[in-house]
Amino acid sequence: MTKLSFLILGLTLLFYNNTFNNRAKDKSCEVEIIAVGDNLIHNSVLNSGKINDSTYNFDRLFDIMRNDFQKADIAITNQETILGGEFRPYDGYPDFNSPFELGDAIVKAGFDVVLQASNHTLDVGVQGVHNCIDYWRKQKGITYLGINRNEKERNTIKIIERKGIKFALLNYTYGLNGRELPEDKAYLVNLIDTAAIIKDLRKAELLADFTIVFPHWGVEYVYSPNKSQEKLAEVMTQNGADLIIGTHPHVLQPIEWIESENGNRALCYYSIGNYTSGQKATPRVLGGMAKVVIRKSNDSVFIDRAGIVPTITHYEWVNGTSLHQTYRLSEYTETLEKRHSLGYYDSTFSIKTIQNLANQIVGEWISD
Repeated sequence: MTKLSFLILGLTLLFYNNTFNNRAKDKSCEVEIIAVGDNLIHNSVLNSGKINDSTYNFDRLFDIMRNDFQKADIAITNQETILGGEFRPYDGYPDFNSPFELGDAIVKAGFDVVLQASNHTLDVGVQGVHNCIDYWRKQKGITYLGINRNEKERNTIKIIERKGIKFALLNYTYGLNGRELPEDKAYLVNLIDTAAIIKDLRKAELLADFTIVFPHWGVEYVYSPNKSQEKLAEVMTQNGADLIIGTHPHVLQPIEWIESENGNRALCYYSIGNYTSGQKATPRVLGGMAKVVIRKSNDSVFIDRAGIVPTITHYEWVNGTSLHQTYRLSEYTETLEKRHSLGYYDSTFSIKTIQNLANQIVGEWISD
């Protein structure tokens, strides 16, 4: 082999080595975040997990999509109802109280972050919130948001780190269904308050590379954000939010980029709908799994790509019990459609109707 041949071979090997190393380096700087919507534990969902009078198992709720949750670097769920414990009877609408076994299933499914600020957070009072906090504090690897044991916790910005990227996580609710927080426990639940949110965002800016806000907001069963949502999204973007993922309407709402006057930019999912519930209307069994890939390049951290995977809540009556599971819409079959109990309550229900609705609301963002 000539000297020239050796030189060419050496340069070729160097090129491929550098290319491989760069690709490996790039991959290590990507963080995949997924988030699913409301776990709304109506009595039918509650009973679906009941084994006997005192024992529950809710693993079935997450079995079908478990692989998605476990593969993600950060998996997030909105636990709409409080895990209040047995000090009050477990119940569904209107005053929800859900078992700790639901939390066990959430942990087993692979979730990392649990959102607890919702209009139902105070359904069974202060003790229910305290019990819920005490439960989550015992769970290794779980970050809970939106509820606080004391003022110090309320004023602490929760940070999680993945692959060298620090994420600040904030969660708020518009209200508590008319219930008031005790004067001496105003810290208990994070309420939407513009001044407080701006203060939190400015703290987060100093502590993290990327800030995600989870507002529980909007109008139930409406496919479009209202003026209040749009205004708050602009305020959050202007003050440092990088990603906004909303809950509460129980239906999907649009996804859009928001650019503020100061040049800040955020991606906003106005609502990702229900993950599971006992609601008996076609639009309310359509939900979405937000998928966002965050990339770090040099000193810059940004959204590299994003989309939403439409999901469908399936429930069917088996031996007198409504059994609940959630599927990717793309994997939902005609056989399952025929078995879905919703057909007895809503004659418009079909896979086609659900697909059309998903396309209408978030069509350009749909991904696998």
